[in-house]
Amino acid sequence: MDEDQSLLFTPLVRQAGMPMPDWLFGPEGVAGLPASLHPTQGVNVAVGIDIIEVARIRKVYEHHGERFLKRVFTDLEIVQSRGKMARLAGRFAVKEAICKALGTGMRGVGWREMEVVHLRSGRPSVRLHGNAKKRAEYLGLNAFDVSMADLAQFSIAIAVGIQVSPEAAARMAGQTETQAGQTEE
Repeated sequence: MDEDQSLLFTPLVRQAGMPMPDWLFGPEGVAGLPASLHPTQGVNVAVGIDIIEVARIRKVYEHHGERFLKRVFTDLEIVQSRGKMARLAGRFAVKEAICKALGTGMRGVGWREMEVVHLRSGRPSVRLHGNAKKRAEYLGLNAFDVSMADLAQFSIAIAVGIQVSPEAAARMAGQTETQAGQTEE
């Protein structure tokens, strides 16, 4: 493929309509990239994934006990995990995945600022508080979805944040209103 035809897609690390931070691309910034950037438009997605060994969570819990639980998990998360290490590991993995989707790692975001709760259906959902909420708002994330799977040895999780530009949201709202009007006719 000719270098002029290649596209480099940009990660979601900024608000819609804001310039891409030059530091993201290393010491040479955007100028040092091998291809031109393809600006994201309309709907953008931020994804994070994590996998953790259940034994690692068990070992930390055995060493630090309640102190570990209170530092990392909210009271509701502890209750909903029902003392099962695989469930705690799943929540831990979700929190790591959320941080990856937010583009922060664990810097500047507290463990308890991300709360993984199960809805009545059993489906996991997430509530963001504090700096995690501020970061999601800064990125313009309109929705967050998470999923996790627990096995005897591993827990895996994925987090997906959705950023819809105001223009795209308006277009989608217009389509929805048009579709609703067609249904009523």
